[in-house]
Amino acid sequence: MSGYSELIKKFDKTRDYMRDFYVYGFMSREDFDRHKSLRTYDNERRRIESWLSECISFRTDKNGKSVFLSVDSAAISENPFYRAFKAKSFTPNDITLNFFILDILQGDKSCTASEIADIISSEYMPMFEKETAFDVSTVRNKLAEYAGLGLLKTEKQGKKLLYTLNQRDIDIDLLNNALSFFSEISPLGVAGSYLLDKCNRRRFDISFKHHYIMHALESEIVFDLLNAMHLLRSVEISSFNSRQRKEFSLQIIPLKILISVQGGRRYLSAYNPGSRRFMNYRLDYIKSVKQLDKIRKYNELKLCLDEILKHTWGVSFVNAKNTEHLSMTLNILHNERFMVDRIKREGRQGILTQLDKTTYKYEIDVYDASEMLPWLRTFIGRIVTLECDNKSVEKTFLDDFNSLCAMYGGN
Repeated sequence: MSGYSELIKKFDKTRDYMRDFYVYGFMSREDFDRHKSLRTYDNERRRIESWLSECISFRTDKNGKSVFLSVDSAAISENPFYRAFKAKSFTPNDITLNFFILDILQGDKSCTASEIADIISSEYMPMFEKETAFDVSTVRNKLAEYAGLGLLKTEKQGKKLLYTLNQRDIDIDLLNNALSFFSEISPLGVAGSYLLDKCNRRRFDISFKHHYIMHALESEIVFDLLNAMHLLRSVEISSFNSRQRKEFSLQIIPLKILISVQGGRRYLSAYNPGSRRFMNYRLDYIKSVKQLDKIRKYNELKLCLDEILKHTWGVSFVNAKNTEHLSMTLNILHNERFMVDRIKREGRQGILTQLDKTTYKYEIDVYDASEMLPWLRTFIGRIVTLECDNKSVEKTFLDDFNSLCAMYGGN
């Protein structure tokens, strides 16, 4: 039986454990016992807690003990989830070749794969009590991997392929603050975190009022999707159905990634050829992405999506055919200018018109007006009239308002 290790080969399983047990917090050790061995759970728990020990809390209820992450986003300088990406496992040969190759190519030296293999065999291995034989194919594979990562550059001289260290003249320390900001707000901020590890870190002077750190777990998925979008390709995704509690596979055409400005949750906007509809898929439910064929009408689909997004409030398109008109009249006093500014800032594509000194009218056309209800409720006390083509929106709003009055004894 293999021993416990903090290092991991693949991130997908670790991502699932961190979400189910530490982020969503709805599964306990006993829940896991229904599917796999408790030894597996304990090993994963120990591994994750070794990375995030200062962020872990727990609660005990009738269903048992549930462990979860508790983080004050204003008190942390960097996203703790990035640590999991830096725990990738490696073999003894991997790490040995890494230092040998980098040492051999120091000082702008250029060598072929055969020459590097000969130098390792004749100059490096005799220094060890237990010699390890590295054949030319193993060295060549490692060199090709490093060239693909940009660590090495290649040059063809006749039939020879020479490898040289890819020297950079950029002082990365000068980018410290820029990298710190990028690593916390970018969909692929983990790249900035890796670069920061090479800096002489200084105190980061930027703090965030709303710091969404969960997106770090989706970095691999986002990279695969963005790569497919860049190549204009369709993909096959393996996703999770939260209602049916099971996985499913789906072939779709990825077009855009949307990020909620309210909760930080991210979605993939895509066209589903099977249903002939544009749909949004939660990124935190997507488990894997596989590239498929190139799409000739990709740009046409992208333009169609852009038109649809002009009339969406959240992530629901419904049928994306008929919009629903919503009109809201508000009473805003002269000393409440901040409310006018707020509506202009948060009202998206809606239009705000001043009718008189204290009366304003807000109008918007969206595909699913029900998504606006949480925002509309924040104006209770100022709303004079509320009208919508979708009468269920009016009814829901009034029912909620009546429930509120009953709760607080209002008239």
